[in-house]
Amino acid sequence: MKPLPIRVRLTVWYLGVVCLTYLLLSVGMYFGMRSAIQRSVDHDLRARMEEMQQFLLLHKASSESSMPNEFRKASGVQPGEDFYQLTNASGSWLYQTPSMVALRVPAEAPDLSWAPHFYTILRPRRTSIRVLAATIRQSDRLYLVQVAEVVSSLNKVLLWFRFIAFWTLPAVLILAGAGGYWLSGRAMKPVRAITQAAQVISEQSLSKRLVLPVAQDELYHLTSTLNGMLLRLEKAFTRVAQFTADASHELRTPIAAIRTTSEVILERPRSVAEYEEMVGQILTEAEYTSDLVENLLTLARADANPASLDMSVLDVGQIVEEVVTTSRALAARKELTLSAEIPATPVAVLAERQALKRVLLIFLDNAIRYTPVGGRVGVLLVIRQESVVIEVSDNGIGIAEAELPRVFERFYRATSARDADIEGSGLGLSIAKWIVDAHHGAIEVQSEIDNGTVFRLQLTTLETASA
Repeated sequence: MKPLPIRVRLTVWYLGVVCLTYLLLSVGMYFGMRSAIQRSVDHDLRARMEEMQQFLLLHKASSESSMPNEFRKASGVQPGEDFYQLTNASGSWLYQTPSMVALRVPAEAPDLSWAPHFYTILRPRRTSIRVLAATIRQSDRLYLVQVAEVVSSLNKVLLWFRFIAFWTLPAVLILAGAGGYWLSGRAMKPVRAITQAAQVISEQSLSKRLVLPVAQDELYHLTSTLNGMLLRLEKAFTRVAQFTADASHELRTPIAAIRTTSEVILERPRSVAEYEEMVGQILTEAEYTSDLVENLLTLARADANPASLDMSVLDVGQIVEEVVTTSRALAARKELTLSAEIPATPVAVLAERQALKRVLLIFLDNAIRYTPVGGRVGVLLVIRQESVVIEVSDNGIGIAEAELPRVFERFYRATSARDADIEGSGLGLSIAKWIVDAHHGAIEVQSEIDNGTVFRLQLTTLETASA
């Protein structure tokens, strides 16, 4: 079943709430009116019963036969004015007002165990009579006094109320439905405006933003959230476009070099030495291209699945020793002094072995690459209370302070590196930053032009290490 539009659902909910409220109010008012009418009638009957009690206590007749005349004279009751009835101990009538005779309220024998009590008598033609009966002692005599009141006219008020409430319900529902539909339309109008504005925005116009409402309500927060999402999408698209452009540029250079060298080889016959030199150039460019493609694939995997590393408990000191051993041959080619200070105490960290080695190799490769012949490269492992810091330092060409915040950007190369005409893709530190972030670690860099660079990697340690 196709879901109903939000406007229709809001109208239905509004209609249901109004209908339920109307019914509750109507029922509450009906029972409230009925209770108020009954309390008013009962209060009036009690007052009249007290008058009868006072009369019987103050006017003592010599015999029951004279009671009707004395009662009639003293009470001043006239025919048709009131509803009284007096019964003796045997249950015989001593006195009835003419109105009471017409109602035919049955007589009852008095009983001292009875408390004054109310009851209702129903007669044909919806005639309803409310009666209060009470036993009264006068010297050695018992009397049952009954006072009554016809409440049919009052009940008609309740009937009319029920009639009006029932037949006005459809009108209330129609008005509530129309009003709810109109109100929901007004409420959804800003949402439609936001939808229309968002539909105009495409990948070519991600710089556009939705207009924020004046009132800082739910729609304001929704619009602000959508604008934040558009900003993130714009940055992501810009990053992808920049990444594609930079990758194309970086790949174009070695491919052009390979093609140019190949064309030169084919121009004319050459000596074996010339062929070997040119093929060596092609091999160098091919290796550079292979490394570049591998780095691009690594960053693509990082973007697709940032948490793709398989972590395990490792001894970070052992990893540092392996990386230093691997890098010694590279340092020796440039006649660099490579020193390492690694404590003998095992230091356990939760890391992915190959990823951690790759970070350290990137640091050492950069240190060796950008340090002149005869320079120094050092590796220091420092154990702190809850972390371990791996420091790779050199006394190479350094990086300008203004460029330090950008060294971890993809394809970014410092001015000093470009001026020195040293090969590099500008992807190594980006990969290192991603790996360190995946390990929930921290990475920082300090550098001065011509005074060298220091990279620090900080990881959280564990209490025990496993082999």
